[in-house]
Formats: sequence, structure tokens, C-alpha cells
Amino acid sequence: MKLAFYGRYSSDNQRDASIEDQHRVVGRWAEAHGHELVAKFSDAAVSGANLRLLSGLQEALRSAFTAPAPFDAIVVDQLSRLSRDVGDTDAIIKRLRFFGVRVIAVADGIDTADDTTKVSVTVKSLVNELYLDDLRKTTKRGLDGRFLKGYATGGRTYGYRSEPVYERGRADPHGQPIAIGYRITLDPTEAAVVRRIFQLFREGLGEKVIAKQLNLNGTGRPWRPNTIYLMLQNPKYMGQFYFNRREWRKHPETGRRVYRWRPREQWESRAIDALRIIDNETWEAVQHRLQTRQRLFARRRSATAHLLSGLLICDRCGGRLSVVAKDYYGCRNHAESATCLNNLRIRRETLEELVIQALARRLPEYIETLRNAASRRPQGRPEAQPAGRRRQLAQLRRRAEGVMRGIQQGHLRGRALEEALGTYQRIWANVEQLEQERPADPDFVAAEIHYDRAVVEDFVARLPEALRADVQLGREFLRETLQYVRIADAGDRQRTCPICGQTLGKITPQHLARHGIALREGYRSFPELGFTKGARLVIQPSPKGLLNTGEVFGLVVAGVGFEPTTFGL
Repeated sequence: MKLAFYGRYSSDNQRDASIEDQHRVVGRWAEAHGHELVAKFSDAAVSGANLRLLSGLQEALRSAFTAPAPFDAIVVDQLSRLSRDVGDTDAIIKRLRFFGVRVIAVADGIDTADDTTKVSVTVKSLVNELYLDDLRKTTKRGLDGRFLKGYATGGRTYGYRSEPVYERGRADPHGQPIAIGYRITLDPTEAAVVRRIFQLFREGLGEKVIAKQLNLNGTGRPWRPNTIYLMLQNPKYMGQFYFNRREWRKHPETGRRVYRWRPREQWESRAIDALRIIDNETWEAVQHRLQTRQRLFARRRSATAHLLSGLLICDRCGGRLSVVAKDYYGCRNHAESATCLNNLRIRRETLEELVIQALARRLPEYIETLRNAASRRPQGRPEAQPAGRRRQLAQLRRRAEGVMRGIQQGHLRGRALEEALGTYQRIWANVEQLEQERPADPDFVAAEIHYDRAVVEDFVARLPEALRADVQLGREFLRETLQYVRIADAGDRQRTCPICGQTLGKITPQHLARHGIALREGYRSFPELGFTKGARLVIQPSPKGLLNTGEVFGLVVAGVGFEPTTFGL
């Protein structure tokens, strides 16, 4: 029998050799029973509480789910190496059993090929999970004791550092002293920066200005406005330390660890004057300004609703471009913290018009590229396994629902509406055919793309007007169709009037009014007016998103099983 080994260790007290020890135990067992180890997977220093973080296990499962599987069983030293969550362990075993792959735990004497081991697996999984619960309680009890003694309980706050505390006469087997805890002390250099931040804010400066000043002065770390905002509310700088305010739990659906606030009566607190950095007067003044400012701007919208929100990327730093001044886009990292040197500003109407016109002009080219790429794909046999067929059915149903949403929105007219209805009917016909076919049918529909040039041209002609008229629908269309719009600073340039050719430091509304042109009309008719410097734009479409929106709006018809990849668009 062909076997795949999986090993894992999680505790800091363990080491890489732990996986080798597990592999040796499994290897000896396989040799004694006449089996062959053909694959090895592992996860180092990762807890078994979250299945999604175990990249080695995920790789082993992907290999097991291929057809045919390269091995007959996944072998572990103990079942706890697979996972310490009852639900995750049960789900893994069920999925592997469906694909004909066994799980063998050597030390526990468990082999899922035997139906009588189901009770043993459940009991052992429960014991493994209870171990984590006990470990969590024990760790919490130890942290409680450290906090009450004034020791650090984890994490680091800017302005402080921790120093080990040794007990006289206590040493490890090598004679090295053993730390019984870590005492928090002030870091004089960082504490001075903290005092400066509080003072600047008290004097009326905002977080963005403070971050820029700190970054320009070189304090040894990059500063961002959000970091400063949180620091201004941290009671530790008043010498007030809290513990047990939050607890971490695993989200049952995502598997991610999220925190929840504990009831206030369970909080532990200590006032340590020796660790105070900010005096009472400064603290109260800062808190008063924070509260007053929150009430002043309480009704201001926090979320933007512009056409290109979330799509613009700075070519210099890779950060996002956002509205940094009235109707002007700019690099957020430059505007907020001065960590990027790209000071290019672009008028919002200008940028939207350029992207809309470029997309409308190149959309037929993108679709033709997709069609050519589909025709070049090797016509292989589809997946014969039931799981592959289920994925295809789910994909078809999602496409059908997307097409129907586009029809119901009422934006399709004439021939485009007819094509969308035809697409919807063809997709559901394929669904019905798939549901009736045998899983291993070799005469499966080949992957291909069809489209009507007249329909695409009609859609392109109406696209700019539609994107401008409905910003919400336009945002959804652009975010699905495009991956990003990357903008690079091309250097300074002379700013001249495109009508009279006069060189101007800035194109003003008064100057355009001489030519009988309003400011907004000027930005759309002459895009160069909307740039403070020279710039280069790179618009990258999303092949998969382009295919989805093409089907929703009745532009293209993709053959069953076609899954687009990046074709160099």
C-alpha cells in the first residue's frame, strides 16, 4: 500500500526534529507492515486548532483529492497531528473516505478503513480538543499571575520594553539562569516620541500631519495616522494597565481567530506610576479634543462611492490611490504619512473619463483575446469524478444567476436582451444535461467562447453613458472587469492651455471661461488638464471577471468547463 506521511508540531518548546521523530516512527511502522512511503507533508510551529493555517495538510488533501490519488492513505503518528478540532477531524476523514483515501494514526491504533473505528476516532478527537481547552485555561492562569506581579503578559507597546527577571539560584541544566518573568520598563527614546505625539495633537495638529513630521525626522519606524490615533487613546501612557479585557475565539465558519470583549467586571487593572509617560493635564486635553472632533464629524460619510474606488494603485509604492483633496486622486501613502514620494494629483473626472474611454475602446480586443486563448487550450477530457461534475454544476448555476440579475436590472435592450435570455436558457440546458449524464462521459462539451461582434459593438457604444449614469452599477462592472489601474509618475511637465497654447502654472476656471468652456467640460474634453504632472496609466483587465460580466450582459457564451486564466491581457 502506498502511504503519505503527515507531521506537525506547534509548541515553541518543540523543534523541527519533532517532525523527523514522527516520520521515523511512521517509517518503521510502514516497513514492518510492508507498505511504501511515497510522499511527505508537514507543518512546523503551527497550532492544530485552525485547519486553514495548516498549509502542509492542505497540500496533502489536494493531492488526495486528485484522480487517481497518488497514495492510498495518509499516515500520522497521532491523530492530534491531523487536527485538534473535533469538527475538522471528522470533516477531513469524511472527505478522504469519499475519495477512497484512509487515515492511519500509528500510535493511536486507528485505521479509518475499519468501520468499527468511528467511535475511537470521535473519542480521541474529543480528547485532543479538550487538551487545547485545558492548555488555554492553564495559560490564562499563568498570565493572571504574571500580571498581578507586574510582569509583561505578551505584546509590545511603543514607549516600553521588557527586561528578564531572574530568580537567584535557579538555572537550567546548562547553568544558564532561567527568567521567571519579564518586567516592563520605559524606553527613554520612544517615550520622548510619545510625549511629542501627544503634545503636537494637543496643539491642534492632526494625525496625518504628525505622521508626516515623524517620518521626515526619521524616528526609526514608519508612522501612519491610524497608529497615532490608537496611541492617543491608549491608557498605558497614563500608567493604567489592563488585563483580561478580551478573549480570542475561533470563528466557526471562517476558522479565523477573532476577539470578543469580556464583561467589564472580569477586567483586571493596575496603576503603575513608574510607567507613566503622559501627565493628567495633557491626557485630558487630548481626550477632550478627540471626543469633540468625533461629535463634529459624526455625520460625515466614511465610505466613498466614486466610480474607481478600490481600483487605483500607485506604481511607486504599490499603495492605493484615493481622494486626498477635493475631487483629486493621490497616493494615500504620500498624503497621509509621506512614506511615498509620488506627489502626483489627478482630477477625479479626468481619471474616470480616461478609464471609461480606454475600456470601451479595448473591450472588443479583450474579448477576442479570450476567444483566441480558449481555442488554443488543449481539448482534454473533463473530470470524471463526481466532485468535478458537482463543481461544474455549481459554476453553471452561479453564471445563470448572474445573467438573470443582469436581466432583472432592466439595463438590457433589444438584441442584447435577447442574447442574454438565450444565454440563460443555454446555461440551464447544460445544467440539465450534466445532471442526466454519466460522470465518465468522454463526449463532454469542449471549452470555447462565442460572441456576436454586432452585440459587442452596440454594448461598447452605450457603455460610457451607462457607467456615468449609474455609479453603483458602474463600480460593480469595473471592479468585476478590471484587476487594477496602475498609475506611475512620469515627471514634471509644462502646463499649457490645449486651446490657445499659452503656458500657465495652473489652468484656472477663469482661463477656460475665456474660451467658453466650463471646468468639468474642460477636464473631460482635455484630460491633460486634470494632471498636476506627467503620468502613465496601465489598465489591467481580469480575464475571469471579463468572462463573467460578458455572460451577464449577453456579450459572450462560454462552453461548459471553460475556466479562464491570465492570457497576457
